[in-house]
Amino acid sequence: MESIQNRRAIAVERVVWWSVQVSLMGGIVYMYTQGNSTKMFMGALTVVVMIVLALVQRHFGYPLPAIFASIVYFFIFFSVVIGTFGGGYKINHFDDFLHVFSGIWIGYASWIILRRLLRNGGSSLLPNSFIALYMISFSLAAAAVWELLEFAGDKLFSFTAQGRDPDDTMIDMIMGLLGGSITAFAILQLRRRGQKSEK
Repeated sequence: MESIQNRRAIAVERVVWWSVQVSLMGGIVYMYTQGNSTKMFMGALTVVVMIVLALVQRHFGYPLPAIFASIVYFFIFFSVVIGTFGGGYKINHFDDFLHVFSGIWIGYASWIILRRLLRNGGSSLLPNSFIALYMISFSLAAAAVWELLEFAGDKLFSFTAQGRDPDDTMIDMIMGLLGGSITAFAILQLRRRGQKSEK
């Protein structure tokens, strides 16, 4: 049953990947017609990242769970295709939504990393308080790294990710923290249910 579910998840991942890639290509062509070379460059970088992710998945036997990879591709679609190409960032709180979304999948990533570091079910021995602290701290650290990358992109490639208002950076980090906290809460609820069922 698990292998069938896994094959279905991989099939969904491939459909999502191709859909996002086609959308990115369409957005790059549209930016070309608008003469916007900066957004074309951003789109091209994103296409390369997507190709690298797909090669890693195929070459190493899907090290990232297919569900997680699909979530990442959806995030890329919303942030680049809708946000950058479609002008979504002009919509009130669209950026906040993206940072909460990123916090959720980064929190999920932290859980995947922890489980793989602690092989043979070692994560089940950890107290819930430690797992919550770990996931929330991981999400906050990732949000800080993302803001550093945005800053570097603005300075090196003349992107406009951060704007001029320092409040924007702090709000983005808070939204990422909120997303990570949501994932931590969800994971702890699933753990508690599993622990109850074992008793």
